Amino acid sequence: MHDKGDNVVKNMQQNNADKWLNDVLEHLKRDGLPPTPNNYAVYYHYYSGENPNLKMAMDLLISQHEKLTQDQCEALYRSHLGLEAEHDMLREANAAIEIEVSKVLAAIDSSASDADKFNKTLDTFSGKLNTSISLEQIREAVTKVVSETRVMSQQNQRLQTQLSQTTQQLTEVRYNLDQVHKESQTDPLTGVGNRKFFNTALVDRIDEAKETNTPLTLLMIDIDHFKKFNDSYGHLIGDQVLRLVARTLVENLKGRDVIARFGGEEFVILLPQTRIEDAEKVANQLRINLSTKQIKRRSTQETLGAITISIGAAELYAGEETDGFISRADEALYKAKETGRNRVVAEPITPEQIEEIQGKFQTE
Repeated sequence: MHDKGDNVVKNMQQNNADKWLNDVLEHLKRDGLPPTPNNYAVYYHYYSGENPNLKMAMDLLISQHEKLTQDQCEALYRSHLGLEAEHDMLREANAAIEIEVSKVLAAIDSSASDADKFNKTLDTFSGKLNTSISLEQIREAVTKVVSETRVMSQQNQRLQTQLSQTTQQLTEVRYNLDQVHKESQTDPLTGVGNRKFFNTALVDRIDEAKETNTPLTLLMIDIDHFKKFNDSYGHLIGDQVLRLVARTLVENLKGRDVIARFGGEEFVILLPQTRIEDAEKVANQLRINLSTKQIKRRSTQETLGAITISIGAAELYAGEETDGFISRADEALYKAKETGRNRVVAEPITPEQIEEIQGKFQTE
C-alpha cells in the first residue's frame, strides 16, 4: 500500500511538472524570450508557485507590461533565484574595502618612512648642537629641520585626507549593503516585509518571548473576495487594494509590531508582549478601520467598493514550534472565512495541543 501511495504522488508530481513545462515554453514563446536555463527557471518557479515573492514581482510586471523583457527576466532571476544581488554587492563591497585598506596602508607606510627620516634628521641636528660647530652650520641644520617638519606636516595632511576618504567610501559601501539587504526582505508592491523578512522576525520574536517570559500573538489576515477585484477590475486595481490594506495596517500598528506580506492576498502581523484577548481587540480595530476605506478607480474616481478582511489569531504557547504556531493562526483564519468573513477568530490552544507540545518539549 505504501509503494502504491508513493507511486500516486510521483505520478502527480510528474504530471504537474509536464504541465508546467508546457506552460513555461508557451509563455516564453509569447514573450519572445529564448528558453535559456535562467529564463526557464524564472518562468518555471512562477508556474509552480515555489517562490511566492518571485510570483508577486512577476505578476506586477505582467500587469504593467504584459510581456517581460530579457532585462526584466534577468533581474527577476538575480533577485529571487540566483541571490546574485546580495552576492554581487558582497563581492563589490569586499573589493572596495580591499582597495581602500590598501590605500590607507600605503599612506601609513609612507608616513612611517617619512617619520623615520624626520627622526634621523632630528638626531643628527641634536648631535651637531652637542659639538662645536659654526653659526653657518647651525643655520643649515635648522633649515633642514624646518624643511623636514614641513614634509611631515604635508604627509600627515595627506594621511588625514586619505583616512577621511576611506571612511566615506566604507560608509557608502555599508549603506549599499544595508539597502540590498533591506530590498531582499521587502515586498516590492506594498513596501512591507516579505516572507523572508517574516521568517527571520518570527524566530527573533519567539526567542525574545521565551527569554523574557512574555506573550506573543500572531495575526493571519486575508483580504475578502480579493479574486473578485482582480477578475472584475484587473490586476492594477488588485495591486491598489493590496497597497491600501498594507498602508492601513502599518498606520494602525505600534513600532514593535511586525507586519509582512505572507503571499498573495495574505498578510501576517506579530504582536509582541500581547495576549490573545488584547490581540483580538487590535485585530477588530484593524478590520473596522479598513472597512471605512473605499477603493476608487484613479482615472475616473469611480468608487468600486469597500475592502474587508478576515483575521485569525493565535498566541504562542511555551515550547510550541513555529509551524504549529502558524498553523493555529491559519486555522483560525479559515474559520473566520468559513463563518462569513469580515470577522476575527481567535484560536485558543486546546488541552490536547498543550499535552502534545509538552510531550515534544520534554522529549527534546
